[in-house]
Amino acid sequence: MFGTQNYGGGFTQQGGASYHPQSNQQQPAETLSLDDVMQGGAPSAFSKDDPIGTSVEGEIVEIRAEQQTDFTTGEPLYYPNGKPKPQVVIHLQTTMTDPNRIGDSGIRGVYVKGYNIGQLRLACRQAGIGDHPNIGDHLKATFARTQPAKTRGYNDAKIYDYVVTPKKTADLTTAMNDPQAGQQQYAPQQPQQASYGQPVTIGQPAGLTMQEKQQAAQLQAAGKNVQEIAGLLGKTVDQVVNALGAGSGQEPEF
Repeated sequence: MFGTQNYGGGFTQQGGASYHPQSNQQQPAETLSLDDVMQGGAPSAFSKDDPIGTSVEGEIVEIRAEQQTDFTTGEPLYYPNGKPKPQVVIHLQTTMTDPNRIGDSGIRGVYVKGYNIGQLRLACRQAGIGDHPNIGDHLKATFARTQPAKTRGYNDAKIYDYVVTPKKTADLTTAMNDPQAGQQQYAPQQPQQASYGQPVTIGQPAGLTMQEKQQAAQLQAAGKNVQEIAGLLGKTVDQVVNALGAGSGQEPEF
C-alpha cells in the first residue's frame, strides 16, 4: 500500500539513490512518529484529485533535498546533461487527521520540484529569509493553477503558491493570539535612584518603532514578560522596558 506513493502534482517518493547537496540540508533528529513510520511514512499534504485552491499549512519539522524518481520504476531521474533532477521534501506539522491511520501525528509531506522550486524560492525571498525555508518556519502551500505540458503525452504541471512566515514572526503571531491575553499584567520595575552628584539623563533611548511599541504592548497584555518580549522583537530588555513605560504612563527605567 505504501511501497509507492503519489504525493500530488506528479511528485513521488520511493526508494533508490538520493540526491544530497553539500549545503542547506536541515534534518532534525526525529520528525515522524512510530505510527507514521510503521504505516509507510508521512502521507502527502496533497492528492492528485485536489481542486485548484486547495491549501495546506503548518510548521516545518523537516526539510531536505532528494533526487526525483520515475513513477513506474522507481529509478532516479536525470536531466539530459547528466545532472540529477532534484526535489525539495518538506514535512509540515499540520492539524490534518486520517481516521484510517492509527495515531496519526498530523505530519504531512510537501514535495516541490521543477517550476515550483522557483515559486518556493520567491516566497522565501519575499519573507526575507534567503533562498529556502528553515525548520520552525510556517509554510502555507496552495494549489494555484495548472500549466500545459511541454511534452505531448505528459500531464499538465500543477503550480503551487507558497507563503513562508519566519519562525520569529510566527512565534510573535502566536503570542499575540494567546487565549490568555489580558489575564496577566506586567509590572514595570521601579527606576533606580541616581547617586548624589551623578547627573541623570532624561529621555527615552531609541530602538523601538511605533509598530514595535504596539506589538510590545500587545505581548504585555498577553502575559509575556520583558525578557520574552525582547526575544520576540529582537530588542534589548532595556529598550522594551522603556517602551512599555512610555506607552503605559509609567516612568521608564534608566
